[in-house]
Amino acid sequence: MRTTPRAPEPESDGGRERVRTKTALRFAGGYGLSVAISGVVSLAVIPAIIVAAGAGAWATIAVAQAVAGFAFVFAVYGWGVVGPTEVASLADDRRGAYYFESLLSRAWLCVVILPASIAIAIVIIGDDALLAGLTVASGVLVALGAGWFFVGEASPLRFLLIDTVPRIAGTVAGALVLIATGDVIAFAALQLAGVVVSAVISTWNILSRYRGWHLTLSPIRAMRNLRGQASPVAMSATSSIYVNVPIVLIDLFLPQATAVYALAERIVRLALYSTRPVVQIAQGWVPSPDPAELAGRARRVTAIALGLGALGGIVYAVAGPWIGDVLSGGTLSIPLALAVPMAVNLAAILASQLTGFACLTAFGLTRALATSTIVGAVVGTALMLPLLLWIGAPGVAWGLAAAELCVLGVQLVTLAPKLRRRETVGS
Repeated sequence: MRTTPRAPEPESDGGRERVRTKTALRFAGGYGLSVAISGVVSLAVIPAIIVAAGAGAWATIAVAQAVAGFAFVFAVYGWGVVGPTEVASLADDRRGAYYFESLLSRAWLCVVILPASIAIAIVIIGDDALLAGLTVASGVLVALGAGWFFVGEASPLRFLLIDTVPRIAGTVAGALVLIATGDVIAFAALQLAGVVVSAVISTWNILSRYRGWHLTLSPIRAMRNLRGQASPVAMSATSSIYVNVPIVLIDLFLPQATAVYALAERIVRLALYSTRPVVQIAQGWVPSPDPAELAGRARRVTAIALGLGALGGIVYAVAGPWIGDVLSGGTLSIPLALAVPMAVNLAAILASQLTGFACLTAFGLTRALATSTIVGAVVGTALMLPLLLWIGAPGVAWGLAAAELCVLGVQLVTLAPKLRRRETVGS
């Protein structure tokens, strides 16, 4: 009885590979739909804000989102990075407890981080305090969401309907009100409502399906849950520094360029967001207990990463200024001097998000992943301000591009020996 299913051994590897491929395509379709919807809404919101509320409101939102982006790293505290892998490896009877413990910690972190980040945003921006506060709250409280959990349990439909749709509904409702009334505060408030509703529904869905968790509000227990996650937090925090600090620097030293730089940078982020399903699928596909198979999969993903990066960079350099003109309704213009370094930046990130999150983590090289980000942060931090003072907004973009190229370089050097074909033990 036990040997019957194993009879067609010569075909088992191919069969398993076909099953994995079909599963990957199904997941890509599910996650891809979520990303497509989010991407379309994000693109549509940009001209709505710029045209209906003005370039000043757009700049305020962009700077506040940058502050929130850095604060989010500490609020989510690594679960967005390591969570999917952990959930995938846990038995069903342990998933509920894992999620609740993460939620307990993330909730207490938000209690501490949110007021501080709102205050920082208001100080930097100088006016529009309510708009800045609502925008920061939306960006930070996304940390309470459960998208990473749905990725880990391979539930693309829940990812779409429970995590994505409520958030997008809030943004769409806010955009419609903004277009109809010109009230940008209503837009920010409705966007925040969507984030909160998504987090509440996601939590109810997960905790009602998985048992084994026990209700507690203990801040001590919440802090204990943070142990062992220093590496992903350090990696994300250092990366966030040179991703979110540039627009803050520009707003402080060259405020007249904030709106244009924010538009150019937002196009980069939308491009990265559109490729997120590729990263998510690669994260689940690359790992293998067989060293030779692991090396082979990592080689293929690395090649895809470099090709994807090159393609993305070329498209941005050629079409970026035109896209910016369309999204801003002709109000803002992205000069070629800014588009080129942004294209280099995009190319490097498109490649490194695959080589890092999919390949390095599959080999257990999370420290190398953190090291690459730290190197990038050091380079970016050292270059951005001098280049800003020298050549303006394009200088910040070149500093960011140099940082991302360093990140990719460190990752490729670390991966190189691991990508060599390994023979299975005993073969």
